[in-house]
Amino acid sequence: MSIKHKHLEYEALDIMAQRQEPIGSSTLTILLRKTGLNVSAATIGRMLSDFDYKGMTVKQGYRGRLITESGISRLAGLREEFKMQDLSAKFYKALDAQTKDNLIDILIARRGIEREIARLAAIKSTQDDITHIKKTFDMQSEKAASGILIFENDLMFHRAIASASKNKVLAAAYDFIWQNGKFSPTMEYIRKHVRGKLVIDHGNILSAIVERNPNEAERAMVAHIEGLIDDVGNYWSSALE
Repeated sequence: MSIKHKHLEYEALDIMAQRQEPIGSSTLTILLRKTGLNVSAATIGRMLSDFDYKGMTVKQGYRGRLITESGISRLAGLREEFKMQDLSAKFYKALDAQTKDNLIDILIARRGIEREIARLAAIKSTQDDITHIKKTFDMQSEKAASGILIFENDLMFHRAIASASKNKVLAAAYDFIWQNGKFSPTMEYIRKHVRGKLVIDHGNILSAIVERNPNEAERAMVAHIEGLIDDVGNYWSSALE
């Protein structure tokens, strides 16, 4: 079902839910047009027939239709769906890492999420997990030694640790933040500009996980993220000089 159709369905059910008496298709069409929806009477007629079939409305003879409990439930579901879409849109907008404040806000969020991810990875990672983390680290180290931008390997390294944490909620939160494709390369550029030592930080995190030291893994991850925060501040300060 398209977003446009869901919106029409939502508005129709919302209008019906606010009325105490049955409503006919002609009246509903007029009221929907007043909300800015340019729909035909035929379209509304087909939609109401579908509502009847699904038990969301019930006919009251020539007087029109009443919304049922099933219709009220569907309306609530659509309202929640649109609310979540709006929240997601706002969150994605917040992840637009083009300003100093946005970058720092994202990094603060990462610090809270990834410190626990690193701790759990040191406790729960399997040998296969550690092998995978080492592989991503080695790839990153080789490219860094050649002077190649390594933001993709940075992403792979952190994602491997998130997977090793065995916490699906934290891993999903990490992925959600990093879906903004501009964030990693922006941070890589800033770190290169201020000569931040990304590979050294990652090496410290890896060593703590290999040693099964959750406290040190957490400390190393926090130090890494706070180093990124410092890099952002240093970059913007130098840019203003």
